[in-house]
Amino acid sequence: MTSMKKNILLSVFYLFLQQYCIAQELPNYTLEDVPLVANLDSIRMITPELLKFSNTRYIPLETSDDCLIGTTSKVLIRDNRIYVADFHKTLALFVFDMNGKFLFKISNRGQGPGEYIRFNDFDIQSNGDIYMFDHFGKKFLVFNSKGKYLKEIKTDYYFSFFCIVKDNLYLSCLTDVGKKFADLAVYDMVGNKTEFLLKDKKFLTGNNLLKYGSYKFFNSNSDVTYYSPRFSPIIYAIDDNGVRPAIGIKGKNLRIPPEDVVTEWESKILSRGGDPSAMIADNKYFKENTHIYETDKHITFAYIQEYGKVLYLIYDKQSGMFSYVFSVFLFMNLGAEGPMGSTGKAFFSRIDFNLGNEYHKKLLESRKELKNWKEEDNPVIVLFNFDL
Repeated sequence: MTSMKKNILLSVFYLFLQQYCIAQELPNYTLEDVPLVANLDSIRMITPELLKFSNTRYIPLETSDDCLIGTTSKVLIRDNRIYVADFHKTLALFVFDMNGKFLFKISNRGQGPGEYIRFNDFDIQSNGDIYMFDHFGKKFLVFNSKGKYLKEIKTDYYFSFFCIVKDNLYLSCLTDVGKKFADLAVYDMVGNKTEFLLKDKKFLTGNNLLKYGSYKFFNSNSDVTYYSPRFSPIIYAIDDNGVRPAIGIKGKNLRIPPEDVVTEWESKILSRGGDPSAMIADNKYFKENTHIYETDKHITFAYIQEYGKVLYLIYDKQSGMFSYVFSVFLFMNLGAEGPMGSTGKAFFSRIDFNLGNEYHKKLLESRKELKNWKEEDNPVIVLFNFDL
């Protein structure tokens, strides 16, 4: 195929996609449109001595040959079940009850019906159906709440992550044939159409360029999911009513990187084969908000400007006040560096215990439910609330 013919075919393909998709972009929101804004210049720091937790519960996950988890890539808690995905080693989704008892797993490797080459994200629909996305097959696999295969949904795009809200699949960082279409889009499963909601000129689409959030959805409970574009001080909430600006941050030292700085980062990253060190090392600019979760009492999220120095901002709904705590303080007191989800009533995280760490060793000795934990065992899930 000649270069000219190839370019013509690509042009026709992109034109088709633009007609197929209804480009209803979100408005260009500013912090004035955001109902809840944290001013980084006027919030208190919570020291290790002030950091308290309530209703803390540690749940060791059952370990056996049938449910041995390689890496803990993502955890969700829905309807009194713990879902643990391993995207890298076993390439399986494990399901436990709230006492850590193993229920079943989905490990359907292959290219046939109900099978995936590998999956890179999953979510649970409100009816209990399990959606898993096979990136290489460009398809969703749908299973019922017992792990029985139901159907598949083919997609026209590659993307980084997704979440389900009613009959809508929200997708982040849509790409295809090397072209980036949107940072945020929604696919209507009933109407079979895709809308681009949030476009962005900034490249930096690599899913593994950074070790933090970067285009992820943060499932808080069954009612709300948060999404925060990279380099944006605005956090969006996604629920039954669609997408809206929900939380913002500001401060005299909060510097959003201008386009020329992002372009320079991009050039260095690409010239170094995807090495993100140039971006990570530049601590002058805000990078992203991640780990955004909500309970009935608090909202918390990680504000990242300098990698390796992560601040968790905590909003107390009763007092209307923001506080912040360093992730290392959470590790010292809780054993985990920060929340990785919410049940709606409590935050949760997972702990891969390190017997050589003094804080982990002390925790294992002080909690009766952890005294039988062994180094080869599965990780432990911890549920907790902040006591501010």
